[in-house]
Amino acid sequence: MRKSILFISIYFSLFLIVSVPLILNIRINELSNKISDLDNEIFILKREEMLINLKHNQKYSISSIEKLANNNSYQRLEISQKINELEIPYKLKNQEKENIAILGFGR
Repeated sequence: MRKSILFISIYFSLFLIVSVPLILNIRINELSNKISDLDNEIFILKREEMLINLKHNQKYSISSIEKLANNNSYQRLEISQKINELEIPYKLKNQEKENIAILGFGR
């Protein structure tokens, strides 16, 4: 009787020692496969995003807008800046008439 209990316990312990790592490896492989699938999906989505950005940039670039304007007979307006006579900021208009004294020193 004792021998049978001993053999059964040894058999059971060996079974656990062998089966638990196998089960864990199977679970790890399943998770690894799921991660690989997700990586592939992310790669495909990133590629689609890059293609969409490229199409958008090509469609709305300055050269394509100019071509579109020429096709629809729009004319580009020339913008020119007029140079006004600019005054120095904070310059006194009546500087020649008044003598300004700061702390007793003046001009």
